Order: sequence, then C-alpha cells, then structure tokens
Amino acid sequence: MRSLMLKLLTITIALSSLLFAADTVVDTDKKVVSFLEKAIAPNENYKFEKITILKKDDLKDAAGWKVYFVRIDLTLIKQEGKKVSVNDIVFTNGKILSKDFVDVNNGKSIKSSLSLDITATAYNKEHLLAGNFNAPNKLVVFSDPLCPFCMDFVPEVIADVQKNPETFALFYYHFPLTIHPAAPTLIKAMLVAEAKGEKDVIKKVYEEVFDFKTTDEQFILDAFNKALKTNLTVEEINKEPILQKLKFDHEYATNLMINGTPTIYLNGKKDETKTGYRKLIKEKK
Repeated sequence: MRSLMLKLLTITIALSSLLFAADTVVDTDKKVVSFLEKAIAPNENYKFEKITILKKDDLKDAAGWKVYFVRIDLTLIKQEGKKVSVNDIVFTNGKILSKDFVDVNNGKSIKSSLSLDITATAYNKEHLLAGNFNAPNKLVVFSDPLCPFCMDFVPEVIADVQKNPETFALFYYHFPLTIHPAAPTLIKAMLVAEAKGEKDVIKKVYEEVFDFKTTDEQFILDAFNKALKTNLTVEEINKEPILQKLKFDHEYATNLMINGTPTIYLNGKKDETKTGYRKLIKEKK
C-alpha cells in the first residue's frame, strides 16, 4: 500500500532544502505543517485531508536541527473514499526545511536510518517468539528470512532470549525486502506451518539456505516442504488469513518507517548497535 501511495502522492519539492521563517517552536511546528500542506500536488486520485506531527526530536550530530515525523492522511477518490495514511520525515532548523541529509563519511541517507518508537501495541502474544511475555525487557525484531545479516543475527537473538526468559520477551515481525523476491512466498509458508502447529519454524528456516531469485511459488514451496518436512500447497499459503497476516506485519514496519533488516527495538527504542540487549544480560550476571 505504501508503494502505491508514494506513487499517487507527489510532493512538489524540487530542491533538497527550502527556506521559511519561524521564530518560535510553536511557530516552527505550524510552518512545517503549512509548508507540507502546500507542497502536496493536487491529484485526481486522492483528496488531501490533514498532516499530523507524530514525533519531533533533536537531530544528533547536527546542532540546531530537528527531525519531524509526520503522517499525511488522504482519501482515495477512485476507491470509494477509502482512507489511507503515508508517513514521512523532514528536517528543519527553524529557517530551512530539508528532505534529507547525507552522512559524508559513508554516503548514506540520514533519513533512512530513522524510525518511530515502538508502542505497547507491538507486544502481543501472536508475535511472541521467545521468552516470557511479562518479562521486564521487550525486544522487537523486524526481519527478512533471506537477508544474509538476518540469517546470522536472528538465531543468535532467539538463543540469547531462550537462555534468559525471565529477562526478555522477543517479538518477531516479518518484513520481506523487495531485493528478495522469494521472501513473501517463504514467509507465507512459515505462517501456514506455524498455524498447523509446527514448532520452531522461524529458527528452522533461518538455519536453511533458501537462496532463490525466483517468484515461482511452487518452486519455493517445494524447497520449503523438503527442508521442513511439510506438505503445504500453493493454494493454502494464499488463503486470505495468511495474506492478511503478512500484510499486517509489512504495514506495521512501513508505518514505523523501517527501511532495512534486521531492525531491532529494545524497550521501545530502535537499537542501531543491535547489541544493546546483551548489556542487560551481562548486568544480570
């Protein structure tokens, strides 16, 4: 849905940064919202509703600059008035508004490294993978089973949490990346296998090497069935409840502005180091 929205929603900002005047914090908030409202190009496909500031924070390593997380609410005209939302990030120092910054040390987008905090809604039993649901420390992982970094990282986190169940609750969300075309099919098979009572499905999949570049669902499913000794069909992995589960996870990650995997949150905050939880294990000892 978000990819569709980004195609429909054209922000008419030609330059990387634009000038506007703001004298106070409140004034800056109003200026950011007003500027974005005016920047949304009219389109026959949607009707603009409103812009909401979801969060704002100081930008690290850039004194005087703030990052704004905003939600743009739209109504789709050609889809019977369906309501949709698109999240975005902008930066301002009160005088200049910028779409992004680039780290001169590595050439990477600063925007792509930012995301919203996790709320308690992420901590539900359906997504609990390991540990004690009521443990004091919550870990949330967004992962793609075909991501090479995930294949190393996720099994380690699972093992660490299983060794410390009273310290951690680990929640897992599927987030297939477009660079891994076989991932959605593989994830649907994982969801069906779990629904049928198969144990340790995620762990087993991460221990296998499904290095596919194809979208042929039967081919992918044959490999999955052979590796996990299941007998799933293409028809059952495409039933509506399974598709809805995959859609939910993907949209949840997208709304948090997550761009890559693995992404891990520790007690609501994104952990760029991905090792913060290990400090809690050491402190326990």
